[in-house]
Amino acid sequence: MEQHQYIEEAMVQLEQQFHLRITVIDRDGLFNYKQKSEVFRQARHSHQTNPSCRFGFCEKCVANCRHRINQMFLHAPTPCYSVCWKGIGQIAVPLCHMKFSYGILYAGNFRDPGTAPPEGLPEKFYEAYSQLPEASPETIRKLIPVLHIFARGIITYLKEENIVNDEYDFRVSRIYSFLQENKCRNIGLPDIAGYLHLSESYTSFFIKQISGQTFSQLLRAVRIDHVKNLLITTDDSLHAIAEQCGFSNEFHLSKVFKETTGVSPSAFRKLRK
Repeated sequence: MEQHQYIEEAMVQLEQQFHLRITVIDRDGLFNYKQKSEVFRQARHSHQTNPSCRFGFCEKCVANCRHRINQMFLHAPTPCYSVCWKGIGQIAVPLCHMKFSYGILYAGNFRDPGTAPPEGLPEKFYEAYSQLPEASPETIRKLIPVLHIFARGIITYLKEENIVNDEYDFRVSRIYSFLQENKCRNIGLPDIAGYLHLSESYTSFFIKQISGQTFSQLLRAVRIDHVKNLLITTDDSLHAIAEQCGFSNEFHLSKVFKETTGVSPSAFRKLRK
């Protein structure tokens, strides 16, 4: 048995033990074409191997299970129970090591008791959905730590056995480090493209691919996260916070903050404190 086949065998055993289907959403080809061979079998590369996901699969599915969850894990890489726009529940677990993200492990599918599927999907979807097990809080609570440790073990094993070689590309972590270090400065796409030694067009494409956002949207999200932290942990004025977070003034900060969060900075501070 080849080294990476041990992981496939472990996944099969886990699926049988807990009656799950496991899917691994790759990031930037790290488990697929950038290795000597596929780390996971082809059937694990897409949710479309799950009947309830396959029927009615569209761009909304990609936006949720690749971009939305991926973006969430970039800020807080913690396993969670997620319900997609179809009402399908899955446990999402980040596959990461030393803040570098390789992808997402999904385990499911579940029929979420608190969500009704939308109308207008193919009839076969509703048939497949009705056959899914219902997610219970107790089941999810028990499964999350098991899957979390399992996911961490996968990455550790792949790295120790040199099955995954990621030395070629740490651009993802470099992008977020650059944004964190320069969020208070007036930076643009040319700055980060020069830092990465890439063309502006490819840098723009790459950022969109990993985050589902444009460069300016991603920079704004990083700045707003820092604003939230300062609002909660300090008594600094909005003027001082604006200067620390790259906003031209407190009025610009307030406008962007409310557009992003739905509340004003002062209301956010009052609620959180």
